[in-house]
Amino acid sequence: MNKNNKTDIWAIGIVKNTIANFIKNNNKKDIVWIYPKKSYQFYADPFGVWKDDKLYIFVEALDYRIKKGEIDCFVFDRELKKIDFFHVLSNKVHLSYPFIVEHKNKIYMIPESSQSGKTYIYEATNFPKDWKIVTEVMKNVPMIDPSIIKFQERWWLFYSLPGPNGRAMKELHIAFSDNFLSGYKEHPKNPVITGIENSRPGGTPFIIDNLIHLPVQNCKKTYGGEINILQIINLTEDTFNARMVGSIKPYLNKKYSDGLHTLSECKSVTLIDCKNHDFSSKRKWINWQRRLGRYIPFILKI
Repeated sequence: MNKNNKTDIWAIGIVKNTIANFIKNNNKKDIVWIYPKKSYQFYADPFGVWKDDKLYIFVEALDYRIKKGEIDCFVFDRELKKIDFFHVLSNKVHLSYPFIVEHKNKIYMIPESSQSGKTYIYEATNFPKDWKIVTEVMKNVPMIDPSIIKFQERWWLFYSLPGPNGRAMKELHIAFSDNFLSGYKEHPKNPVITGIENSRPGGTPFIIDNLIHLPVQNCKKTYGGEINILQIINLTEDTFNARMVGSIKPYLNKKYSDGLHTLSECKSVTLIDCKNHDFSSKRKWINWQRRLGRYIPFILKI
């Protein structure tokens, strides 16, 4: 085993249970798995919405031959049988974490696009395939894993920021607004939490006992090692206090048991992703394919 060849391969799980019940009992049963279609490809960061009795799951899709995330969509019927799959969104930069928001009878997406230095809100113009940018969340703020919830008539946005020394995994930031599409302000306590075990968002915030619960990544052992649950017990424009109240270990799939970094609420089901560490030496040939692909257009112009 050569650790220099380590490749993270992610798969998606649809848990047949609400997020509250799943947290109480991490049952390995009753999970429908979505596996990569070919080698050195993965699906991760699942976020879903039910519409017309169908479950639409938006995911980051990445092929290491290209190594640039795009957004794809899986469609399932009420019995969780797959009925469709298609590409949704791509950009010149890496896209991931397609966070879905339903607001005023419209469906929005806030994907991570931190490589562009910006964070945009997209609106579905012809759901589920067509999307347009409607606004930039905060000018020139490259949010990593932006996760939002409306709580007590205010929108609360949790995110990390890029930077040296693994900053994205060590700081939790908050912005807030009275309007979903505009007016976000940074919380004066930012970063409200620091530490590699409980800072980077990892899924949809949800409400239990009238308190926000935020999934966050525990990256102490590995990137996206497991999910911790933060219970936010005091949140105002100028205060923040939270405590860890649970965790989801990455042992729900025998093969994909090396990490779990998304926990996403979707009414009657819960969406997760789990990863497998692949140590095959084939990865170096995949890297050569990608580099060759970059240079071929240049060579043809000579």
